[in-house]
Order: sequence, then structure tokens, then C-alpha cells
Amino acid sequence: MFIEKRTANLHKASSILSVSAILLTIALFMRMQVVVNETKMMDSKFTLEIQQIKAALKEEKASHEARVKENFDVVSGK
Repeated sequence: MFIEKRTANLHKASSILSVSAILLTIALFMRMQVVVNETKMMDSKFTLEIQQIKAALKEEKASHEARVKENFDVVSGK
């Protein structure tokens, strides 16, 4: 009888550990999906910021070139 009770307890413990492992695996998968989605959003934000910086640099470069040309024209007397 003691062996049967011990076997039943081991079976219950094994079942609980199996269910816990499955639940933890599901939780881990869900967390990984959340991290992937957040990473994609951050990548999109960084890409947008990079594009905005490139556009600002192009505008600044064009403005600088126009000022240099204007200064050159003034110095040249054109």
C-alpha cells in the first residue's frame, strides 16, 4: 500500500511538472513574440529617424552650398 501511494504521488508530481513545463513553454513563446513585435516597431522608428536625419542633412548641405555660392558671387563681384 505504501508503494502504491508513493507511486501515485510520483505520478501526480510528474503530471504537475509536465503541465508546468508546457505552460512555461507557452509563456516563453508568447514573450518572444512580444519582443519580436517590439523590435520591429523600434526598427521602424529608427529607420524613420534615419530618413529624417538624412533629409535634414541634405537640406543643410543644399543651404550651405547656396550660401557658399552666394558668398563666392559677392566676393567675385558678380
